[in-house]
Amino acid sequence: MTRKVELAIVGDVHLAFGPADVRTLDAHGYDAILFVGDLSGYGEAGGLEVARVIATLRTPAFVIPGNHDAVHVSQLGAEVLESDRVVDALERVPAVRSQEQRVEALARALRAETGRGAILGGYSRHRLEPTDAPPIDLVIGRPHSMGGPRLAFRPYLARAFGVHDLAASADRLDAVLRECTAERVVVLAHNGPLGLGARKTDMFGCDFRASEGDFGDPDLRDALDRARARGQQIAAVVAGHMHHRVRGGGKRPMQRELDGTLIVNAARVPRVITRQGRELRHHVRLTLEADGRVHAEEVLAPSDA
Repeated sequence: MTRKVELAIVGDVHLAFGPADVRTLDAHGYDAILFVGDLSGYGEAGGLEVARVIATLRTPAFVIPGNHDAVHVSQLGAEVLESDRVVDALERVPAVRSQEQRVEALARALRAETGRGAILGGYSRHRLEPTDAPPIDLVIGRPHSMGGPRLAFRPYLARAFGVHDLAASADRLDAVLRECTAERVVVLAHNGPLGLGARKTDMFGCDFRASEGDFGDPDLRDALDRARARGQQIAAVVAGHMHHRVRGGGKRPMQRELDGTLIVNAARVPRVITRQGRELRHHVRLTLEADGRVHAEEVLAPSDA
């Protein structure tokens, strides 16, 4: 008999992931654990330390790099300023390590010394094979997304993936989705798709500009629209990046439906909170029922679970 499949979605970590999380997540018996990125704070070392902890998970785990991962502070600053001139100038400055080398260092840290460790992906397809349930295709989207109508970290994406603009990124995502053969497809992204609202309190709305606006990824929305047009059903898109607490007050919704696809924003930051003297750690449980239904719920697990 086919059973339901449960996936854990861990939102933007920002250094808040440790052995207590490993114990809790492994004990639950999830079929896989998906990390939406931003393991790091503002330095590479902390993200590598988190990656080494993630590598100790016994449960299959997959990670997409966020905009804070495997980049240096000057790069991140230039991308925040949306200055292509500064981005290109930094590419001409001799660096100790290239972004490719930093990404590879992150991938190495995620590999366990013994066993499979966690997989770092980007524009890639991975097969989940749950016991007593049909396989699921996991598509990992554009790495290092900053959101909005501009391609962040363009020089690296061009070298590593041949992606020079958002149109090329949409084509690349579409090509990966076309490779999927499983009936159920889940997309792991750092930022969610365009089209879920332009207010700052919407799932991927901009809360750092007075004009607000929809800061979802247009390339991801384009690829999802193409999949739907050819009759391909995407069960869920799980993402983060836009933190649940909005600047100036308010909170974002954790989930919404978009054209039959469940969209989840798991970025509760900070993800470790204290209530009544007890430390609780946040993740989202994504359930794919045997009858095709998909739903998500927030989980606050005690550190001593």
